[in-house]
Amino acid sequence: MKNMFTSESCEKILKAAAIYSLFWGLLITLVPKVILIFFGVEIPHIIEFWQLTGMFVGVMGVGYYIASQDTAKHWPIIFVGFLGNLMGTFVFAKAMLSGSLPVFFSTILLVSTAIWLAPFYVILQGVYAELVQEDSPPKQFNDLIRFVRTSQKKTLLELSNDQNVLLVFVRHFGCTFCRETVSEMAIIDQALVGRKLTLVFVHMSDKSYGDEFFSKYYDHPVHHISDPGRSLYKSLNLRRGSLYQLFGPMTWIRGIYAGVFKGHGLGEFEGDSMQLGGVFVLSHGQVIFEQKAKSASHLFQITTLPEV
Repeated sequence: MKNMFTSESCEKILKAAAIYSLFWGLLITLVPKVILIFFGVEIPHIIEFWQLTGMFVGVMGVGYYIASQDTAKHWPIIFVGFLGNLMGTFVFAKAMLSGSLPVFFSTILLVSTAIWLAPFYVILQGVYAELVQEDSPPKQFNDLIRFVRTSQKKTLLELSNDQNVLLVFVRHFGCTFCRETVSEMAIIDQALVGRKLTLVFVHMSDKSYGDEFFSKYYDHPVHHISDPGRSLYKSLNLRRGSLYQLFGPMTWIRGIYAGVFKGHGLGEFEGDSMQLGGVFVLSHGQVIFEQKAKSASHLFQITTLPEV
């Protein structure tokens, strides 16, 4: 989505959100009983919970003002604000429909959260587009495979002349989906041998860290290529993911499953956290099969490979 707001518009919107949040935050914190009585809400026994809510709203107002000075630098504040307003919209909509709060009060609360969703989303889209803009044109893949060498000193052209190469591009090593992919590849290692495929991983960390990382999954050396500049990624048009591809609902669901239930966990960022992966088959230097990840959580299946 193309950003509909200029930098000046983004600044004004965030400053308006800051003033709005500070106003309500201070009001709820300083005179919670007055607000509740005005809207016809029964005063709870522990009024401090309302005051705590007001403090949180006020603190977010301070955050919005900081973010208005540099949206690209402070986008996480906007993202947290977007998530908070999104969850607030659902909660207050439920309160309005169930009648647990007076209709007028729940409507005010619903509008107070929902009005910021669209502008915050558009601002985040604009910041994201700015962050993922590539700073250099891609090099030709056919040229790279002649001199880029794996951890075992072989070029991709040499390997693919001897035997077809299964080239697996992973995300950063801290990503639970990267760890899941490498783990699944280790499980089907013998099946790949049976298909006469030479497995080569491409990653964005340095070689020594790659050696250490892959030794956790394999009891023998595997070919891997360190590509911190993402030259190979770019040459095969493997892009950075969109907000939906990186943070969509399926990514969260699969992330919990892979990270917690399958035990892959999370680690420190190693490389570009926005980069998506992919799988390619090379034969004599030519790409004869490709499967580009549709999201951060995309998991490769060996059954999708052609019989070659």
